[in-house]
Amino acid sequence: MCDSLPPQEHDSTFKFLFEHPKDILFLVRNVIGYSWAKEIKEDSIELADKEFVDETFKQKRADIIAKAKLKDREVYFYIIIENQSKVDEDIPERLLKYMILLWARKIREGVEKLPAIIPIVTYNGLEKDWNIQQEIISEFDIFKDDIFKYALVNISKLDMNTLLKEEEDILSPVVFYLEQVRDDTEELVKRLKEIEPKLESFSQANLERFLIWAGNVIRPRLAKEDKEKYDKLAQRVWQGGSRKMGEFVSNVARLLDEAQMKKFNEGVIQGIQKGKIEGKIEGKIEAKIEVAKKLIQRGFSDEDIAELTELDLEKVKELRKELSN
Repeated sequence: MCDSLPPQEHDSTFKFLFEHPKDILFLVRNVIGYSWAKEIKEDSIELADKEFVDETFKQKRADIIAKAKLKDREVYFYIIIENQSKVDEDIPERLLKYMILLWARKIREGVEKLPAIIPIVTYNGLEKDWNIQQEIISEFDIFKDDIFKYALVNISKLDMNTLLKEEEDILSPVVFYLEQVRDDTEELVKRLKEIEPKLESFSQANLERFLIWAGNVIRPRLAKEDKEKYDKLAQRVWQGGSRKMGEFVSNVARLLDEAQMKKFNEGVIQGIQKGKIEGKIEGKIEAKIEVAKKLIQRGFSDEDIAELTELDLEKVKELRKELSN
């Protein structure tokens, strides 16, 4: 069952995710795999000023800009967050404009050597694949293969079985793994339970950052009364640390299961009501049979199905036998 969330709920999630040096280093070294990234020291990575003013004094803002040291060279990572289902065709132009603005500032500051700017687009659209050309311009020093061609991190295409094994206390692979199934509640619950041991090994800082992500992505799926339960569970993790994560995961999984079942039951009732109306008008039972099949697949007993759909018990047993074959 799919439960799509508004894209804006993911924008802030990914912005805060890449405001952390470890996650930026993981992105460029492990996910994208730049050959020169192994020479970057984590303690040299810091967030840079994201505001630039062009000749018309029109303010422009990047999503994430970080800078790092590579030997004697300053490197900027320009990360654009794209979580929309619609792919923006002006991405290469936007990237080039921001790069020019940053270089112009550096020239005004009197630098002897322009910094390299590595453009990266993180795209989390599930419905549409990325189809925009990645070439921006020709070449630039030793970074010629990377600097004017942004790296695309298409999260839905990542091989997370490999990336999850890379590091123990980095949030990115866990969030990527869950984001791949964010619109499928059943699979999200499954993966949450699967990564529980990894969550329990997180530092307090990463546990708190995980809770921010979960508050943006998981909490909106719940009913109002369940959101209050969720908030209490999250508060226990904030106060108790990793020893409370197992309790959090199991209870949140239960709340998600219940939310999914409520929606399913609502659909069943609507289907039954529709079937009754159609039955009265057309004298047919096809709608009831379709509902009964769905209930069988969801694990309902024959007796309950017969009561809900008003079909004969023998008919329900016959449908179950057909489905099993």
